[in-house]
Amino acid sequence: MRFALRNHFSAIAFTAAFAATAAQPACAESAFVTQAGNGSFAGRSLISSPVGAPSPAFFTSTPHGSVTQPTPETTVPATGGNFAGTLEMGRNNVVVQNQSGAGNFSNVGILGGAHDNVAVLQKGQGLFANLYLLGVKGLTVDVLQPPGTAPVDLLIGRSSNGTLDFFQPKGAPPATIFRVGNVLAVR
Repeated sequence: MRFALRNHFSAIAFTAAFAATAAQPACAESAFVTQAGNGSFAGRSLISSPVGAPSPAFFTSTPHGSVTQPTPETTVPATGGNFAGTLEMGRNNVVVQNQSGAGNFSNVGILGGAHDNVAVLQKGQGLFANLYLLGVKGLTVDVLQPPGTAPVDLLIGRSSNGTLDFFQPKGAPPATIFRVGNVLAVR
């Protein structure tokens, strides 16, 4: 009983201390390394300083406001108008989306999957791929879209009897699905 009360009081003290610090905004240095310009130098000098002089600081802190600095991948505008989005809710899933061309759109969602591998390879103009895996485990899917390919809009799910089911929206062009070993290729 004494142990439980001691832990309870520690939890209350931690919660109170956390609540007191949570009201202040959190700021941090950028995780990205900035490149130095030509002729500039930052860091310790190799020349020794007199004993009485204070040593220069190796790192200098700069005051930050509560404004988040943009990361490099969000500051560089996308070229060609391509979009690739991924939603993964599972574990040990791998998604690769490669787009060559302009105006291509690909979206991959893995919901409740494990050890799934998805590759979307688009080469052309204005290609569209929308693929969802629902409750599938250990499946490899490759979406191949050469120039002029019809849009792919597909949901692959595992039914209650263990078979794979393929769903497409009404009116969507039929996707060509073929199996190569343990890989499903969609074209």
